[in-house]
Amino acid sequence: MNRRQKKKKSKQEITVFIRCDKPARAEDYRKMKDSIEYQLRTGNTVILPGYLHIEAIIQQNGSRRIEIKRDNEIMQQ
Repeated sequence: MNRRQKKKKSKQEITVFIRCDKPARAEDYRKMKDSIEYQLRTGNTVILPGYLHIEAIIQQNGSRRIEIKRDNEIMQQ
């Protein structure tokens, strides 16, 4: 393999189940989903508002560790 070629990495899936306490429209759910996916793509930390709760996280072997924080925890630090 020459130096210009990059070894293809296998895509490691992370599945996150989220529960929402407040009623919302389908468009709001889509925006929440897009926001969380963007945060996962850009880094290892996901910041959630107070009305969203993590139900479960399913990771494949070898996938990166993610950190979940709430809005109010960030403001206290």
